[in-house]
Amino acid sequence: MTYIEDKNELNKKICEFIKARFFSPYKLNGEETSLNKYAKACNLSSSTISKIKDAEGYNIPISTIYAICNVENLSLNLFFEEFENQMKKS
Repeated sequence: MTYIEDKNELNKKICEFIKARFFSPYKLNGEETSLNKYAKACNLSSSTISKIKDAEGYNIPISTIYAICNVENLSLNLFFEEFENQMKKS
C-alpha cells in the first residue's frame, strides 16, 4: 500500500472507498433504500452520510466507519483489508 502522509488525503480516500462500496446504491438487507433510511439504520445523521459522499472528503471518525460496517455486517478488520487492497490497485 502506498503510504499517504496527508491525513486529509487519507480521509478522502477512505470516504471514496465507502461511497463506492456502500453508497452506490444504498442497500439494507440487499434491497435498495434511501439515504435517510440508510443513515437511520446506521444511527447516523443524513448529513454525516452526505459529508462522506462530498468530493472533498470528510474527517471521518472510526465510530462512523464502525456504524456503517455494523449495518453492512462487516468487521473493521475486513473493511480495512478491503480498503488496503483497493489502495494497492490505485
